[in-house]
Amino acid sequence: MPIRSSFIARQLTLGLALAGAFTLASAADFVGRGVFNFKSDAGCPFAALAGPGNDCNRLALDDPDTRAALDSAAHTIRFVNTRSYNEKTIVGDVLLQGSGQARSGQRVPLTFHALVSRSGSEWSVSSHAHSPMGGEFSDIRIDPYQIVVVNETTTDHVLLTADQVVEALAKPSLTARLANVLVQVEDNRTNGARDADITIGLGLSKASKSVARARFHAPAARGMQLAEAMQQGNWTLELQALSGQIPHQVVQRDMFLYGLESQSLLQPLLQRGFRKNEKLALGAANGKGYVRYDGQQREFAGADAAARAFLQDSFIGLVLGWQQQTPQTTKAKADGR
Repeated sequence: MPIRSSFIARQLTLGLALAGAFTLASAADFVGRGVFNFKSDAGCPFAALAGPGNDCNRLALDDPDTRAALDSAAHTIRFVNTRSYNEKTIVGDVLLQGSGQARSGQRVPLTFHALVSRSGSEWSVSSHAHSPMGGEFSDIRIDPYQIVVVNETTTDHVLLTADQVVEALAKPSLTARLANVLVQVEDNRTNGARDADITIGLGLSKASKSVARARFHAPAARGMQLAEAMQQGNWTLELQALSGQIPHQVVQRDMFLYGLESQSLLQPLLQRGFRKNEKLALGAANGKGYVRYDGQQREFAGADAAARAFLQDSFIGLVLGWQQQTPQTTKAKADGR
């Protein structure tokens, strides 16, 4: 029984350590697989999409063995997970919304995304930044959160500091800059078209291979920004795979993050990923939400929430939203580091 007693003691100690975090002011406990939003004091990329609470920062837990404590007063996000994984596995993520000033003087929305993983009993973090244009930014405004994990000894280990988040947004690393060179974003609008419409390619310039196309269409939305356009009750957000090489695990995780994995119509997409030229659309007709895939369309009350999350949180959505509110003359390269 000593092994069992040791295990119980370790679990109890970890539980007490986590519970201690929750007693702090402005703390919240997140348990179980799910996606949770919390307030961004730095603002949101498209404020009206987030609603009056500015709840556009995101915390996601990928499995029921992961718990997290959010302390907004101390600006700390603490992860706990005692499971041992056979291979490197994403167990959660943190997405922080902010903005920065481009060299042109324009204030630009910026998103910082950190993936928290476990391999065996070891923690690791990988991170990247999104912006609708490339380059370096100054006057970064983003909530100063640090990401902390609780080790089996119940001691805190800082995976990512607030300063590191700001540095990644202001001055991307060489690896990030090289990745940005390989991501090509083409503006498909012609003749003054207002609907946001982009093609994403991978590769260097003329050798780039198109992998996806994304469009946002709202018939009555000329001159309107995203939230206004969606409020009209007639809109479509469409994604088309231009390649059959989009990683299956990326599709699966995006469906989890944007509330689509339980849709019966989308089970083939969840199980095998995108085939070349397949289209997935979310939209509303006369105020009623729908999802459309593989030539079939079904009612989906969550279409509005899923589309709003995608437009705020994803690189493709960020570029679409920026394009929707930006004149066609703006051709600055997006940054999908």
